[in-house]
Amino acid sequence: MKFLLVDPPHKIWEFLRAWVPSPACLQLAAYVEKDFDIEFMDCTIMENPWGDLEEKVKRLRPDVVGLSTACTYFVYDTMNAAMLVKEASPESVVIAGGAHPSLTPEQTLRECKAIDYICVGEGEITLHEFLAAIEKKEDISKVKGLAFLDENNSFVYTGERPLIEDLDTLPMPAYHLYNMDHPYIGLPSEGKRSFVVNFARGCPYDCSFCSESVFWRRRWRSRSPARIGEECELLKEKYDRTLFYVGDNIFNLTRERGEGFIKEMLSRKTGQKFWFQSRSNLIIRDEDLMDGFRDAGVYQFMVGIEHSKQEMLDNINKRVTLEENKKAMQILKKHGLMVMATIIIGLYDETRKDRNDLMQFLRPYVDHLGMNVITPYPGTKFYEEMEKLGRIKIKDFSKYDQIQAVMPTREEPDLNQITDAHISLMRKYYWQPQEIWKLLTSRNKILRHHHRHFLKIGITAFKHEVFGIPMWQQETYQKFEDYIKERGYPLKEGNWSGV
Repeated sequence: MKFLLVDPPHKIWEFLRAWVPSPACLQLAAYVEKDFDIEFMDCTIMENPWGDLEEKVKRLRPDVVGLSTACTYFVYDTMNAAMLVKEASPESVVIAGGAHPSLTPEQTLRECKAIDYICVGEGEITLHEFLAAIEKKEDISKVKGLAFLDENNSFVYTGERPLIEDLDTLPMPAYHLYNMDHPYIGLPSEGKRSFVVNFARGCPYDCSFCSESVFWRRRWRSRSPARIGEECELLKEKYDRTLFYVGDNIFNLTRERGEGFIKEMLSRKTGQKFWFQSRSNLIIRDEDLMDGFRDAGVYQFMVGIEHSKQEMLDNINKRVTLEENKKAMQILKKHGLMVMATIIIGLYDETRKDRNDLMQFLRPYVDHLGMNVITPYPGTKFYEEMEKLGRIKIKDFSKYDQIQAVMPTREEPDLNQITDAHISLMRKYYWQPQEIWKLLTSRNKILRHHHRHFLKIGITAFKHEVFGIPMWQQETYQKFEDYIKERGYPLKEGNWSGV
């Protein structure tokens, strides 16, 4: 049994200029490698991404090819990769996974016939049982957590698989299968030895716009502090990774986890730095732990502030108040922790004044801004509501990057106005005098690095707009259509470039 796990070629977000190995792929690979012959291919860091994928599949002729879909924005990459794989090796079975295909399995299967199966939801056990069934030629329909179209073109879902209760039972992610020294790997805004890790899964809250809570069934599960410490030490000793963005939707959902992490990292003395995600109500609850978090290496909390108008927060079911948001930011500043606020613009009833009020609300507290244009991800309550109201004007998922608007507001029927507002607000925020002053005077080395990074991007954008100087280019990126033209002959099944 030969299994090729593939993260298809992707375009890196220009604003971040960063890439990291898919945590999902690393964990899946670790779980199945003990029993199957596996290779992992992250095409985004390949010199010739589409060509390298086609060549690899032709040479390897894998029994099964697994395709990862990290987000809706990447779903056409998955579909194009599936069709390329099928043409290169028609006998290979193609299985796709990730949030978008999991939440829209029938639609995805009918849109891309090159995908044979979809692994719905959490993938480790489902994938392992699926590979075993393929190898032994057993009945696939008995494997829970699969979706496919049968011989009559009818949609089949084999049933919901229980979630893994104890994440400590999973092996360490398969970092050894990855090129951890590739120059793209890291987070330039944070520093040279930065990296992304995941120590928990899910979120019990139900913000209407969030596909993560739907994907994980509004459950939260975590690895133990000891297991977290073990992984951190491995990443430092073997791969020299010293600064982490922790991708858990909520790090400190329970006080016990926060207390355990603090104790673990203080005892291990690795000297590593961490950037966590949390919620305002939990930061307020854990105010007495903030000094401990800082001493254990936490330098920044990312908080879902979303908006400065209570009506907007209530409309997206945020379950937080403006006062809680303000108090949480004050607590973080008081304890010497950086504040990153994630915010949303483009809600239907939002006005330009609301956005200006939002920026004024954030200004005294926020060191780093994560601004997103509201995007209706398929499978969420928000998508269903917007679809019923007829507000979704663009259904080309390659535009669902939280930068380009796909829905109007009451005040702005022209989508370009909202997209332009996103760019303009970000620029104004980082160019305001107090932010430039932080770059020059802050004693916080990471904060100075942040602002230097984003100032350079702003200057590059200014030179591009005024003088036509080229923007940053991802050397490894190639549009699929361009690869097919370069290849010299078309795919039998065409290709996906959006709707």
